[in-house]
Amino acid sequence: MAIDYSWLEENLVKRQLAEGEKEKLGGLLLEKNVAKNDHILTQGQAGGVLYILRSGRANINVDANGQHMHIAAAKEGALFGEITFLTGDAATANVIAAEDCTVYKLAREDCSELMQTAPELVYVFMAAMLVNAAKVIRSKDADHASMLQYMGTSHK
Repeated sequence: MAIDYSWLEENLVKRQLAEGEKEKLGGLLLEKNVAKNDHILTQGQAGGVLYILRSGRANINVDANGQHMHIAAAKEGALFGEITFLTGDAATANVIAAEDCTVYKLAREDCSELMQTAPELVYVFMAAMLVNAAKVIRSKDADHASMLQYMGTSHK
């Protein structure tokens, strides 16, 4: 299956890609199909890859101190692996397909190469990671505020 450039333009790049940009991305983005319940990313896995959830849904979980904690649900368009992509550190969470998924993968080394030939495309990926992080933070802040409100009203 080929990279869906229309989807990338609409959901990530937010503009039309030039043919040369498509060629560069086509050589660097890898598409992977993941079956329901299979790991897309495994906690502790070597880092250096950014994942873009092209289709499907996934669950993000963390195993810590013998506890299994659900952190978030990811849907089409979500990015994950940002920390490992930026730092090269091992993955800090498990990402498990909640249904059959298609993901695009971008390796850190390939992004470094892209910086030399198409820095504006690197900017697109960096901006997408920042927007994704902001959405996660806002969602967690809203969850926290709701929990505090519940705790404040449930004990009266």
